[in-house]
Amino acid sequence: MIGKYHSQITTEALSSSFNNSAINYIEQGNLDSDKLRSKIPNITDGYNLSAQHFNKTTLQNCDEFLEKAQSVVIDDFIQAAKADDKDADEYYEQAFYDLGRLVHNIQDFYSHTNFVNLNQDEIWNEDIENPNVDNKKQLKTGEYSYFSQFLDKINPFYKWFIEKNYEDMYEGTSAISHYGLNKDEPNTIADRIYKEKFGTSAFDLAEDFATAHTKEKWEEINSILREELTAAEYSNLCRDIASFDLDSEDYYENLQTLRANFNEDIKEA
Repeated sequence: MIGKYHSQITTEALSSSFNNSAINYIEQGNLDSDKLRSKIPNITDGYNLSAQHFNKTTLQNCDEFLEKAQSVVIDDFIQAAKADDKDADEYYEQAFYDLGRLVHNIQDFYSHTNFVNLNQDEIWNEDIENPNVDNKKQLKTGEYSYFSQFLDKINPFYKWFIEKNYEDMYEGTSAISHYGLNKDEPNTIADRIYKEKFGTSAFDLAEDFATAHTKEKWEEINSILREELTAAEYSNLCRDIASFDLDSEDYYENLQTLRANFNEDIKEA
């Protein structure tokens, strides 16, 4: 999804659990995923760049990134809860930033795969080997290259072709380009075709699922933290999350450190 929709989804899903300062850090971490599109030593050499977007790589690679990112986020919050007060802010900065990187991956799942074409009733179960669709071989991401994107955009018959072959392109195992599959914003080709065929927006479905999944992901992590921490540590965690108070200036001042730490933690996860 494009940035403004990532921000809207994140705010809607998490604003009941975090204050504005924390949401700002989570959103910035989310949006930073789209800024990191090339290999940078010590910044993006610890993971498959495409895997953070459910794009240009296998679903297995994307699922592996999701699992590692969740592990990193849980460790972040555990460290933050156990930290001395004078060190706590930097741990929470990292935890919120990393949570943003994690939920970006979840949100892109719905806009960069054909999941909503296969299941309109429930969010993804996060199991690539046994996904909650009729046939796991149907679940796919769009093929991506700048050249193919260009060709599809200028081809006046492309929409007609994939619409005519809807079942194969969107519900079957035939390859389809990212341009034809993505639901990154309203009125993409995939959104228009779905709306014309079923009377509802594929983008709206993707956005609703992404919002629900983002909210559920934090609830899952929070539940794990409640089990992993002592009662006193979990109480401190809740207090510190509610009182977190660093602004955008702090974020940008520490951005390279946040990026490098996430990269190193993903390598070790």
